[in-house]
Amino acid sequence: MATAQVSAAGEASTAEIIVTAQKRDELLKDVAVPVTVLKVNTLVGSNKTSIKDYFSAVPGLALVPFETNGAASIAIRGVTTGGFTNPTVGVTIDDVPFGSSTSLGGGTPALDLDPSDLSSIEVLRGPQGTLYGASSIGGLLKYVTTAPSLTEFKGRVEAGLNSVSHSGDIGYVVRGAVNVPVSETFAFRATGFSRFDPGYIDNVLTGQKDVNHSKAFGGRLSALLNLSESFSVRASALYQKTKTGALDEEHTGPGYNLAAREQSVVRGVGVGEHEVQAYSVVMNLDLGKVDLTSLTGYSVNDLRDSFDYSFYLGQAPGSFSDATFGVAGAPLKERYLTKKFSQELRASAQIKDWIDWRVGAFFTDEQSPDWQRIDAADPLTGAVAGELALFDWKVTYREYAAFSDVTVKLSPMFDIQFGGRKSWIRQSYGEVDTGPYADAFEGGSPAIFPKTMTRDSKFTYLITPRLKLASSWMIYARLATGYRPGGPNSTAALFGLPLSYKPDTTTNYEIGMKGSIFDNKLFVDASLYHIDWRDIQISLVDAATSLTYNANGAKAKSQGIELSLTAKPWQGMTATAWGAFNVAELSEPFPAASTVYGVKGDRLPFTSRYSASLSLQQDFPLSDNWSGFVGGQLDYVGRRIGAFTGPPPAERQVYPSYVKVDLKAGVENGPWAINLFANNLTNRRGVLTGGAASLFPYSFRYLPPRRVGLSIARTF
Repeated sequence: MATAQVSAAGEASTAEIIVTAQKRDELLKDVAVPVTVLKVNTLVGSNKTSIKDYFSAVPGLALVPFETNGAASIAIRGVTTGGFTNPTVGVTIDDVPFGSSTSLGGGTPALDLDPSDLSSIEVLRGPQGTLYGASSIGGLLKYVTTAPSLTEFKGRVEAGLNSVSHSGDIGYVVRGAVNVPVSETFAFRATGFSRFDPGYIDNVLTGQKDVNHSKAFGGRLSALLNLSESFSVRASALYQKTKTGALDEEHTGPGYNLAAREQSVVRGVGVGEHEVQAYSVVMNLDLGKVDLTSLTGYSVNDLRDSFDYSFYLGQAPGSFSDATFGVAGAPLKERYLTKKFSQELRASAQIKDWIDWRVGAFFTDEQSPDWQRIDAADPLTGAVAGELALFDWKVTYREYAAFSDVTVKLSPMFDIQFGGRKSWIRQSYGEVDTGPYADAFEGGSPAIFPKTMTRDSKFTYLITPRLKLASSWMIYARLATGYRPGGPNSTAALFGLPLSYKPDTTTNYEIGMKGSIFDNKLFVDASLYHIDWRDIQISLVDAATSLTYNANGAKAKSQGIELSLTAKPWQGMTATAWGAFNVAELSEPFPAASTVYGVKGDRLPFTSRYSASLSLQQDFPLSDNWSGFVGGQLDYVGRRIGAFTGPPPAERQVYPSYVKVDLKAGVENGPWAINLFANNLTNRRGVLTGGAASLFPYSFRYLPPRRVGLSIARTF
């Protein structure tokens, strides 16, 4: 039951949008943080169910490849050096952190939640270390779910069909939600969905068509209990499972040069599952002068996938796979499993009318028993001839933190927020490798890597003065820091690689302005920022073993301007436009010993220097009982540069700019609603990731082709 009508496109009044960016409810126009809010009706109505579908609608948000599973990682404001490193953007579900904080635990890919039971998606730009802790040096992705209502029995059912260009399949989606107030003090909410997304890529090696299809299903149960006027408990359980038939990669690069929407992989490669479980209990207690909040969370992030490693160990006669088992295929299967517990306690209060304070403590424990297995297999049938290697490792991550922030109101128009957070982190890593690969390259099977333990601590802070010029205008400055934990390096002990790497940090200097003019018909949100990034974590490849490991590199900076406008020029019309300019580049060269090459002034990867979006929607009455709307969105993604490579003559991959056009229309009659959509109307083949310096340099990922669809929904 997705509630408020869109916000990214601006259909809901910007002045009325509530955000939780600072872990409390505030109006978007009053919060001194650059934040974009996506309301879910736009995403649901247009079948935009993945970050890859809507990242270009958010200022400063970029896709980063994580090649081993085809999933997308994300970066904000250019703070990234590519895949295989610890995440730079944190993820929360109702303020409870989700996923591993490390790349070894599988924390790099971003979380895609079906939007059916979300209230909104908030994207916070710039480091958020003081309120949200580790791995938010670039920003934060917040999923906000819909809370149960104590006052109204209501529900929603929806069904839809869609088709994708160059696919022989038809997609579908079914969703349902119900809210039941059992009494004046207790209510529960239940939702569920099932979705099939057609594939459009063919495997020319096996002759299979439309292999990159996917099916997702899941649901959520949430309950709210008001034990008294001062004490409430909200509990929720979320489950989602996605099954994929193949990676969405196309082998159009050198060495393969296949046609568009074609790949050549061992049969069965790309098949994967991603299971998400998220449980939380939020308790609020009003003691009169002090409010206490407890957030308890437990999550399971279970990612199983596969890809074709024949490029390295198979294909040619005499290759490792051929010499060992007499077959040319080398499929790799892997599992990244993270079980995460977290607990946050915080107290907040107001001292008279001029001081708001908050103090809290945080703890999280992550257990990640992961593995990779490389088989020797027949490329055409996928029949396994034997096991080449099994890499079995376990990562543990434990973080303790104490934080506080105080807002001092020096006058009715001017206040200053001060905040600080001290974090202590403990990590461990151990690995056992077996099989012919360990015999040949690791000194024998089993190859046992001694357990490595690391300890880090970091202090982050923020200072935010805010001046209200009038009831509808506000300007602010923001000094904020963030950090990523360091950690142990995999397989380092046997090969003379560094055993660990250090945390890296970002410091953000920003000036922003928000306000409305022309009787609230035009809302303006502008920011100017400069980010210093120190001790950058970079992913290196050891030339002797082809093993990747993490190290600390140079310094970088990211600076830019973001301007967003939302206008309601006449009855029923909502127009939203934004433009962003970003320069993210190295401030000093990488160390001479690095196997990747970068000098001062080289651009950081995967981020556009220029990006923009324009969205229009016109609502209109059709009759006494019928109303309708038509709308469209145009997203511009500028030219990007790929991951760092070796020294010249090696060249970095270039991704050309592209424009994506989406259209939508719909009608409503009381509880009934019909939506039509066309995403990527012009069938633009924008390049997202891949090519030089990727794990598979012949592989590229493109903007999904045109998708058109229809959905019918009824509320009750």
